Amino acid sequence: MEISVWQLGVLLMAIGFVFVCINLGNAIKSSTKIILNLNKIIEQNEKKVDSIVTNLDSITGDVEKVISFGSNISGFIESVKFVNKIFFKKNKKEC
Repeated sequence: MEISVWQLGVLLMAIGFVFVCINLGNAIKSSTKIILNLNKIIEQNEKKVDSIVTNLDSITGDVEKVISFGSNISGFIESVKFVNKIFFKKNKKEC
């Protein structure tokens, strides 16, 4: 029985194809397990996600209040610095 080079090549390609198919099947099987676990986690945390989504307006409102408060404080600090500069310049001229 003689085997030519092209037949050996086809045989090696078929073996490689089977190997790739087996690995692809294992990858699909593991991804299915991952998706099932994700679905279970999502179902367990669905109430928490819903409460976060429903409270999103109040959360953003609170963040806006904090930001405006911070900008007011920084404006106050800048005005204190300005007054402080003016006051110290007057004291230096008097001395």
